[in-house]
Amino acid sequence: MSKDKLLLGLTIVVLLTSLAAQVQAIKPESPLLKGAYRYEKNGWIYAHLEGTPFQVGYQNGYLLYDNINVSYSANIRIWWTDKAFGDLWYEARDISRLYIWPKLTAEMKAEIEGIAAGVRARGLKWDKWDILAFNAWGDIPVYQEIYESGRGHPGGGHVPLPRSRVSGAGCSAFVATGKSTKDSKIVIGHNTWAGYADWGYCQVIVDIEPAKGHRIVFQSFGGSVWSGPDWIYNDAGLMVTETTLPDMYIYDPKGIPVFVRERYALQYGSSIDDFIKTMTYKNNGAYANDWLVGDAKTNEICSLELGCHKWDIIRTFNGFITSCNYPRGPNVRSETTYNWTDPTTSGYCRTQRWSQIKAQYEGKSLIDCTLGMTFESDHYDTYTGTTSPSLRTLCGHGENETGPPYAFGGPWPDGGAVDGKVTCSDLVLNEMGMWGRWGHPCGTRFIVADFLASHPECAWELPYLHDIPEGGQVPWTYFKIT
Repeated sequence: MSKDKLLLGLTIVVLLTSLAAQVQAIKPESPLLKGAYRYEKNGWIYAHLEGTPFQVGYQNGYLLYDNINVSYSANIRIWWTDKAFGDLWYEARDISRLYIWPKLTAEMKAEIEGIAAGVRARGLKWDKWDILAFNAWGDIPVYQEIYESGRGHPGGGHVPLPRSRVSGAGCSAFVATGKSTKDSKIVIGHNTWAGYADWGYCQVIVDIEPAKGHRIVFQSFGGSVWSGPDWIYNDAGLMVTETTLPDMYIYDPKGIPVFVRERYALQYGSSIDDFIKTMTYKNNGAYANDWLVGDAKTNEICSLELGCHKWDIIRTFNGFITSCNYPRGPNVRSETTYNWTDPTTSGYCRTQRWSQIKAQYEGKSLIDCTLGMTFESDHYDTYTGTTSPSLRTLCGHGENETGPPYAFGGPWPDGGAVDGKVTCSDLVLNEMGMWGRWGHPCGTRFIVADFLASHPECAWELPYLHDIPEGGQVPWTYFKIT
């Protein structure tokens, strides 16, 4: 053996030994897990994460690996499988690597790499491109045209990446302050409308105490660096939620992904002005929303209807603002193809119901968290004039639909409100607390066996279609930081 080959062999041995030592260092007792914990309560999973971005990510991946594995698998099955072209997940990964990764902050890159390391330590094979693609689900369509014009699809032709089947409906939310609330301070509430098979796993409450910036609490899936359902607040008293603006079609590929802007806005922002500045800065137009914002320090509330290049803003210290996937402002209406005059649609009907509730409670000094829970559980259908849960009621129940077509704009009845959340100024400022109910806010359970008996066409979503909540009815539950 030559001297050069011997030196090369020794070098390889040293390198492999070094790598093995690094892998062995990532153990359950690793310092990377210091301060982190997880517990489960009434269908929710609460995870506290703290430290540097890589530490926070590692703790996320390590503690929430089970939710990550099932939620990622379910979403890939439901969103990214096409009968004609098969698995499209490779395309989502590639778009994320080429177009989205360069737009992330250094901190966010480290956090995503930490999540990948955490799940690998639990024996899973998800890598950082899987983690990134799953976080970027709302942004990927912005870059699809560019990607496919350059590479094309192996099956030939243009293949639209699937978007959430319930994107035409969304959520029901409100924020109130001043003379509309009992203590003249903010009350804010939201329920997430989504598919039961895929978003039926977004029951994670993430509590991050980062090395830099504000402590934040948000709802999402495991492995997320932001709140996909968009329920998020911080220790500066900034409270944020939203409902999706339907049929928005203007994008700017040069812009910054929505999940990057939202996370930065809450980790480093402390006012409504900060939030508006961050969310409108280099907006790429993806996942356009009507953002409802409150500042618990001042008790000012705001609606930021954000399209791509245009937006509409309402700000007040005394009012009741509601939202349910219905574009109100003239600027965002110019960037959507949604028919806001159709009285049969979910957004129109729920807007009418919010108007009735506002007429009853605005300016009456009555709204508190308990009443907020009632709002999010409401079953009055303005189209039929009856109390009958459906996709036209604030608490959405797709399983009760007999279409098609359904109010979601597609042939699937397998979605609706999968949760309810409410909080107020004092709870956020004093202990970063919130009330949440996993499953329909009204407490009615979604039972798979009953659903498939009426809708056997949805059996293809098994095994990910599951009872919500599993095990029995659960109450509204209070969570706070410790």
